[in-house]
Amino acid sequence: MSTNNSAQIKISVASFTSEKSITRYVIAVECSNQKKWEILKRYSEVEDIHNRLQELFNDLPQFPKKQLFHLNRSEIEFRMQQLDDYLNQLLSRREILNSAILRDFLILDQYDEFLHPVQVQCRILNMSLKDIHENDNITLLLLYDSSMMARIDTYINNILESKKQSPISTLICFSQNDFKQKIFSKEYLKALTCMSFNNTENAFAVGLSSGLVYYYRLDEKYAIDMEEQFQLAQSKISGCVLIQREIYAITNNLLKIQNTKKIQEQQEIPIGSQELTNIIYNSTRNLVVIANNVGEIYLCQVPFVKIGLKVSTQSTQIIQLLIDNERNYLMALNHDPSHIIIFDFAKGLQNGYAQIKTNIEIKNKSLCFEWSKKRGEIFIGNEDGTISIWHVQDLQPFYVFKAHSKKVNKIIWNENKSFLLTGSDDESLKQWYLPKKWRIGQADNFSTF
Repeated sequence: MSTNNSAQIKISVASFTSEKSITRYVIAVECSNQKKWEILKRYSEVEDIHNRLQELFNDLPQFPKKQLFHLNRSEIEFRMQQLDDYLNQLLSRREILNSAILRDFLILDQYDEFLHPVQVQCRILNMSLKDIHENDNITLLLLYDSSMMARIDTYINNILESKKQSPISTLICFSQNDFKQKIFSKEYLKALTCMSFNNTENAFAVGLSSGLVYYYRLDEKYAIDMEEQFQLAQSKISGCVLIQREIYAITNNLLKIQNTKKIQEQQEIPIGSQELTNIIYNSTRNLVVIANNVGEIYLCQVPFVKIGLKVSTQSTQIIQLLIDNERNYLMALNHDPSHIIIFDFAKGLQNGYAQIKTNIEIKNKSLCFEWSKKRGEIFIGNEDGTISIWHVQDLQPFYVFKAHSKKVNKIIWNENKSFLLTGSDDESLKQWYLPKKWRIGQADNFSTF
């Protein structure tokens, strides 16, 4: 797939018209398909586009300053050149060119149609959305009160008013693709911090700020069939995975392993000396991957015997990990400064190293990401509520859209159905359909990266 659109559009501010002290600039637009047209815009209309783009993009080019008095001809011609430079700088950034804001301004879709993501569902919740699990049958949501002051008030009220206690966190399970049909919900007086679902066992575990881990098994209709709790630590559970009836949970610099069948069977294993931040399990490789707050990654075979490989990313806090089994990629998201490191670890466990394939530097502060191996695209959720889409062949963003009014905490990508699930602190869950191709007449968005 080629997403290089900057060479396909040419813009020039070549002339102007003045009528009754109102100046309009003639913007000539030309597509590579030989179609040409002109639009007439006032300075204030271009300024309005700049202000709208500022809400979506960082590091915009400087906009020509406003003059207090009426411009003479030479000043108008100078402003023409300024606007021409400004608009062409916008064109040099694909993600801005592909935005609905600029395309509407230039009337591009009338001559060169670009297909945008479409919001197909939205569910308004009563708490912020922290985590999502989605499979063919259910969508499981982890909700929490994102306001620190509200959480403190709730804690105090729960202590003082024993008869009426308010939840700090909630779990809600909906039937798949139907956010209206609720299967079950669970409320918690402590903050939920993480969640792990095991599709094979039809069971899941959740970790709490108090060091508790709840283990649930579901029946054939996905109602809760069994509930158990384990006090694995006295501090926050930072992450957990559920593997063959065993809970692998991280807290501080420790990995805790709890057998859900044999309650007395518990292990505690130090993993380095720094606070652990993320843990994932890959069933294909039978591999646990753990990250910490100084950019170190540990790879461990299951059942856990010892650390098989330690990788230093030369970064700071790693907040998310992903594995692509087909391409042998291990992906790690660093929070601040935000960047995604992609490792090629095809032979990493055998020879004790993992080769860095690429490093994607992100200008936004990012909190989560997903990867489409078919499209070769990375979807990144940011603190400003935007989602940016990157193509890994050229390591550049080519589309950014405002998905939420507050930070995006979780993204789930469904490869077969081409949709994104996004969850945010704005207390909403949204589903977005992504086109199989971004422009009319283009090949499907598949990649060989």
